Amino acid sequence: MNQAVNNKLRIPETLRKVKNIVGVFSAKGGVGKSAIALQLAISLKDKGYVVGLVDADIYGPSQAVLLNSEPGELKITDNKIIEPLNKEGISFISMGLISNEKMPVIWRGPMVSGAVMQLLSQTNWGELDYLIIDTPPGTGDVQLTLLQKIPLTGTVIVTTPQNVSISDARKGIEMIKKLSIPIIGLIENMSWFQPDDSEKKYFLFGKDGGKDLAAEYKISLLAQLPLIEKKDNKELHDLDQIKASFETLADKIIELIKKVRSKKVDSIPQTNVTK
Repeated sequence: MNQAVNNKLRIPETLRKVKNIVGVFSAKGGVGKSAIALQLAISLKDKGYVVGLVDADIYGPSQAVLLNSEPGELKITDNKIIEPLNKEGISFISMGLISNEKMPVIWRGPMVSGAVMQLLSQTNWGELDYLIIDTPPGTGDVQLTLLQKIPLTGTVIVTTPQNVSISDARKGIEMIKKLSIPIIGLIENMSWFQPDDSEKKYFLFGKDGGKDLAAEYKISLLAQLPLIEKKDNKELHDLDQIKASFETLADKIIELIKKVRSKKVDSIPQTNVTK
């Protein structure tokens, strides 16, 4: 790959004590990426790791809702460093804690990219074993900013089995590959629905689309996750079935990260993605 620039960007000071940064990507919205990013963070925390979660979806931040967080909880120090909230035992920050939930963010691409970088670089993350980034869907400015300016250890792709989601996920994989960022694996979400009183599985969005995509690109299929019915007003991340699935999934990701992680450096080369 050609080097686009000779100068190199520096890793933000607030990220220098973070051992592993994992971006959870989906080029298609509505595939359950945010719920998966949250559950992955919780599962890693349950295994004894120190974990952070950043909701980088500026236009549609979900994590503040999933974690029952309010903008008033946020604290900013005198030197304009954001103190992350502690929710479910993880350090957490989201644009949803900054903007009013009824006020849409109407920004152009460069402003959004700048806001994402601020969330990441001006948050006091401290020492973390894992920082999970819930990225916005798509393959535009924000995704390129994250891939080029943040020292990602690797990425996790989330898709559903349906053809339209697979088509977009393929574009996302191509973008990540072009930037030479390791892909840890792929999660196929909403793979089927199975009623509690039946052994029959209903493949509502097609069958094995994510599995076939993982095979196509020779990347690890981390899991095929079914649709789960919420019960007793429990949050999805509190359901035993979800916890069990993600305990296994987190173990796979931990081992794969050990294999794909390269040495962290103090600067990040920039790649010309148009060539």
